[in-house]
Amino acid sequence: MLTSLTVKQFALIDKAQLELEPGMTVFTGETGAGKSMLVDALGAAFGARASSDWVRHGAERAEVVAVWDGEDDRINALLSDQDIELEDELILKRVIGRDGRSRAYINATPVPLKTLQKLGQICLDLHGQHEHQMLMKPGFQCSLLDERVNDAVRHEVEEAFKQWRQIVRRMETLQSERGETEQKAAWMRDEFARLQALEVEEGLGEQLQAEVEAGRHHAQIQQAAAEALMLLDEAEPSARQLVARAGHAVETASSYHDGLKRAGEMIEQIDVLMGELEPELHAVLDESFDPQLLRQHEERLMQLHEAMRRHGTDEGGLLQLMREWEERLSALDTAGWDEASLAKALSEAEGRFSQAAETLTAARVACGKELAEALRPFMDRLSLASMEIRFDVRPDGSKSSWSAAGWDSVSMQVMSNPGEPWRELGSVASGGELSRLVLALKGCGALARMPHIAVFDEVDTGIGGETAWCVGELLALMGNDRQVLVISHLPQVASCADQQVVISKRERDGRTLTSLNPVLDDQRMQEIARMLGGVDNDSRRHAETMLGRGSMVRSQ
Repeated sequence: MLTSLTVKQFALIDKAQLELEPGMTVFTGETGAGKSMLVDALGAAFGARASSDWVRHGAERAEVVAVWDGEDDRINALLSDQDIELEDELILKRVIGRDGRSRAYINATPVPLKTLQKLGQICLDLHGQHEHQMLMKPGFQCSLLDERVNDAVRHEVEEAFKQWRQIVRRMETLQSERGETEQKAAWMRDEFARLQALEVEEGLGEQLQAEVEAGRHHAQIQQAAAEALMLLDEAEPSARQLVARAGHAVETASSYHDGLKRAGEMIEQIDVLMGELEPELHAVLDESFDPQLLRQHEERLMQLHEAMRRHGTDEGGLLQLMREWEERLSALDTAGWDEASLAKALSEAEGRFSQAAETLTAARVACGKELAEALRPFMDRLSLASMEIRFDVRPDGSKSSWSAAGWDSVSMQVMSNPGEPWRELGSVASGGELSRLVLALKGCGALARMPHIAVFDEVDTGIGGETAWCVGELLALMGNDRQVLVISHLPQVASCADQQVVISKRERDGRTLTSLNPVLDDQRMQEIARMLGGVDNDSRRHAETMLGRGSMVRSQ
């Protein structure tokens, strides 16, 4: 709740500080005293657009400070987003300069104006001729019905919409990527075929390079092998003969020295190796030169190097790419099946949503009739007997209108007098009628979720007598659930309030000043008597009687 409001240099207010109480507070005073300034000051504290007219003439700036005390998870989340430390109370401050620019603070921390506005959406509901009125919002009008609709019906629509949107997104992704995917698929298939033709494997480059080098130096290789064979076995003396002679020389004295013995063993191993070397050299000599095969190896090596440069990788990377492409191409081959499956799932999801939305539409229509009937007795008591209310629920089957709340557009419509056409509520009802309609909605239990503070201006326009008492009783009843601030000219309404504040103006040093003064006991009786038209004995007795009746209302 709002515990205090401090206003400085605001319009006609020099400085005023007001302590506020729970329940219903009424603001009264003579016409022209500046009661609307209170509404402007509250709006300023909660982020209303600033006006240079708010700054008192001759002052450099105006200030409004509101202190809020209360727990609300939404407020806590909002403060957490702004890195504002949670405290026992919130101090909201708005400073407006002469140029109309303003600064906003919460607990002395500068915040964007939007933060105050979001806080205002949670805390404050202004009902006045110049203020935004929640009742005129189509979304709020729809929520009046949804409060009465079975939760399971709304949940079914939410789930059906969620499933439908998921499938739509998957289908959109599949279709949007199709053109690009087909181009990529053609490229992948071409590259895959080229790499397959290369028969890529680990170490292929080294292998091909060796084959090319051997082909290019075939004659040199043949000559080297022939010369080696000649030296090994055909020369006089040959290498093998020399090795044999060395072995024989060592053997004659090996029994006398371990070194010669080991040398003899090594010569035997050399002889064995020379025997194995001969077939290797003959095999090299038997190789024939194939210039076509050399060209094939050179071409394959060139293509391999080009592929590795093109993809910025080696043979292993090419093999990994081929595995990935094979998987993706396989998936693309089944994309047609996927789309067909999605189309079937989409059709089923559309059917589920349509069925759930139709059920919700029927429930809203029924709840709209019930709410209109429930409002009737309260509207009659609030001098709205000639006004008819209906909730126009129009389903829209076009998919662009589908949402988690169904497919309905809901509008609250009014017939001002019998025989007149139905019109939108906001285009027909006056500010006072709207305020009384809110009271009627509260009276029949339709406003289960409202901001913590309700501010009513014009609520008593055009009424009196028992209707005024009814307005006062309903406002006092609303004060049991939230803080209610009312600007009123009617003594009946004022008598029902828990707290009464008199707004008055006076002249000082040639300037007009507005002040806010809570009144109690005899002062309050005097103010009620003034509102009745005079401050004589009869008016005071009448005021005392009215305050007694108001006390009985508050005790209910």
